[in-house]
Parts: sequence; structure tokens; C-alpha cells
Amino acid sequence: MEKTDRLAQLKKRYHSSLSAKALELEERWRAVTASKFAPSALTELALYVHRLAGSTGMYGYDQPAQLARDLEAYLRQPAPVENAWQEQTSACVHALVQSLANSQQAP
Repeated sequence: MEKTDRLAQLKKRYHSSLSAKALELEERWRAVTASKFAPSALTELALYVHRLAGSTGMYGYDQPAQLARDLEAYLRQPAPVENAWQEQTSACVHALVQSLANSQQAP
């Protein structure tokens, strides 16, 4: 198999995994909120978002990659448990989930 064929297969496989990645992100966010923003849950979410930022960028999904980088930077800040921070973080998570879903719908 040629190198370009393997790369095309990898890209196709990654593309088809975007909805699963969006679901995983939502599940991790629910775990954070269920834990009342425990530092360990926030760390797990930040690591997942970091991997998303890298992989979406590598496969050319620029908007999800940028949203993931922004969310990662936000998650790396000290996490005050206040409504404004929670609402902003939730909005960032949902924007990234929507961007992943939209990217999967695009060819």
C-alpha cells in the first residue's frame, strides 16, 4: 500500500471518529460537573482536550483545533468554583462539541 493511500485511510478513520470524540468530551465534562469541579477531573478533561487540539490540528480540522487550544488554555488556569467560570467553560466545551459534529458532517 502506498504511503498516500495509508494517509488517506488514516484521515478517513479519524474523520469517522469525530462524533465519538465529541461524545467523549461531553462525558468528561459531565464527570467534571458531577465531581463539583474536582482538580483530578479537571486535569483529566484538560489532558483529553490537549490530545484533541493536537490530533484535530494534525488532521486539518482547524476550527476544532483552535477551540480545543482555547479551552485547554482556559482549563489550565486556576479553576474558581463560581458560576461565571463554570458557564464560560461549559460554553467552550459545547462549542468544541458542536465544531466536532459539524466537521464530521463536512466531507
